[in-house]
Amino acid sequence: MSDTIYCYPDSDVLMNKMDIRDQAKLEEAERRLTMFRMSDLLDTPVKGDFDLKHLQSIHRYLFQDLYSWAGQIRTVDISKAAVFCKARFIEEQAHVLFGKLKDENCLLGISKDRFIRRIAYYFSEINALHPFREGNGRTQREFVRELALKRGYVIRFARISRDEMMEASRESFLCRYEKMEEVFWRAIQ
Repeated sequence: MSDTIYCYPDSDVLMNKMDIRDQAKLEEAERRLTMFRMSDLLDTPVKGDFDLKHLQSIHRYLFQDLYSWAGQIRTVDISKAAVFCKARFIEEQAHVLFGKLKDENCLLGISKDRFIRRIAYYFSEINALHPFREGNGRTQREFVRELALKRGYVIRFARISRDEMMEASRESFLCRYEKMEEVFWRAIQ
């Protein structure tokens, strides 16, 4: 069944500012536009407090050219290989999750080993939250990239294959974070 809030009528294609109604063309436009925006963020990261508002600001920046709802919390339930947080619980669960991050001083002043364990955990939990209708992966990668950068680490996601990330994500849905930790050990300098 089609998503009537975000998609064109009788379609699974997300409504967009360019009025692209072909899924493959939309994916290509999205890839090009977000790649351009992500390259900007390498020099000038989005400022924020590593909370839901910050995550929303990153999403808004990345997807502003394509979606009118960029930066807005989704209002529909979604799933892919797993069922993500129900839309009605996103803000509440985000408050809990980012409250933990704040309680951990946004991971400042801890060993690299502990940092990697905790960044793997937060990355996994933000993935489970999946607060946006589309663009969650790129947004959460930028969020943790900025978090790591503030701690003196550089994350190179290009070192990780899509299959490795998908497997680590599936495992993390079962609260098994070891594969995600392995991913971050390889990705972080």
